[in-house]
Amino acid sequence: MAIAYLNGEWMQPEDARVSVFDRGFMFGDGIYEVMAVYDGEVFTLDQHLVRLQRSLDAIRLVSPHASEEWRSLILEAVARGQENPAYLYLQVTRGVAAPRNHVYPEVVQPTVLMTVMHAPVLERQNVVPLKVVTKEDFRWGRGDIKVVSLIANGLLKNEAIAEGFDDAILVRDGWVTESTAANVFIVKEGVIVTPPKSNYLLHGITRDHVVDLANEAGLSMEERSISESELLEADEVWVTSTGQEVWPVGQVNDQVIGNGSAGVVWQAVDDLFQASKRKSS
Repeated sequence: MAIAYLNGEWMQPEDARVSVFDRGFMFGDGIYEVMAVYDGEVFTLDQHLVRLQRSLDAIRLVSPHASEEWRSLILEAVARGQENPAYLYLQVTRGVAAPRNHVYPEVVQPTVLMTVMHAPVLERQNVVPLKVVTKEDFRWGRGDIKVVSLIANGLLKNEAIAEGFDDAILVRDGWVTESTAANVFIVKEGVIVTPPKSNYLLHGITRDHVVDLANEAGLSMEERSISESELLEADEVWVTSTGQEVWPVGQVNDQVIGNGSAGVVWQAVDDLFQASKRKSS
């Protein structure tokens, strides 16, 4: 069943309540993580805990829990939820402070929210590649921090959907950064390429895992900048995230990628990814 944890109490998600003066509500002053749960195991948990701490440090929010305390809470949430597969959502805001003020309060207890909800199974029998459109990346310059302030991402994704696409791949000054909620990979002449880590894109856990899998398998892998024109001329395009795992793109703007179907390199990497899920559970 779905379960929620809020500031030390377990409850049904629909019963969770936070104050209107919570700074996450007032200012988007908080960070989050989304983790996949397969067969009762949290996939790449260690890496998520490292990024959680990095995000907290980046917004100058003292963590309310040590790493092992976070681990225990997360594992308890999974055990209580008994959902498989599942997404575990973890959010930490700076807490409740009134009256509303841009200045950080000197003493405040962070708000900690976790939910465990059922996740859809991404069937591999009939993979339908995404259709995406390129959009100018006008977001703030710290996309590497996993903040709850996602209004720009939402605007860009919903623009893409209104235009008949599934999502948008974002471009800043002619260079690909990421999609609205995933990292981007291309394949050209057998070489897998993904943009290097920077402050303009999320340092995706799934991204890093795919890079490691490709390198371990001896596939040609490069982390370097990708121009918009190179994206359009790619043999394959994929996106990677906790929710989408590794998913192919069949069209960018009006350009069909390859033959519009999932590519052979994607298939090889997805096989490696699915095997790593089974190994971890």
